[in-house]
Amino acid sequence: MAKKEKVQIEIEIPSKKLHISHATCPKGHLLQDKEVKIHGYPAIKVKARNRDKEGMLYLDPVYGRYENIETGLDIHKGDVVKMYCPECGIDLKDPHELCQSCSSPMFIFNLPNGGIVEGCMKKGCLFHKMKIVDAEKQIDRLFENSTLESYL
Repeated sequence: MAKKEKVQIEIEIPSKKLHISHATCPKGHLLQDKEVKIHGYPAIKVKARNRDKEGMLYLDPVYGRYENIETGLDIHKGDVVKMYCPECGIDLKDPHELCQSCSSPMFIFNLPNGGIVEGCMKKGCLFHKMKIVDAEKQIDRLFENSTLESYL
């Protein structure tokens, strides 16, 4: 039997071409808010804490855009914002990753089929990345009936 070789595939996703539509917290709660839209798409809603204030943060669902909406918060450039699931309160900080650009904590959202989106929690730092964890399975499905949007 031939030994299988693992290959890492990197796909550069152009900014502003995809929107995230099925982001969940680690417990599986959907973070999309159908009531608040940014660029015509449901925003990603998280509970946020900054400077001893709590409020809601609606993140731009278009990958590579940063037109977020803050309610009840006063976030300044350079602030590191704590984010939580608005349904269960779980911390959305990725315990294993720091921003490659500024070394601040990163948030993590789960996507369907094992994918994730990570982003820097510091306002003004635009570092983010999307990982397709099970690339082999997802590439097989891309050539069947699925589209790339079914993974976002």
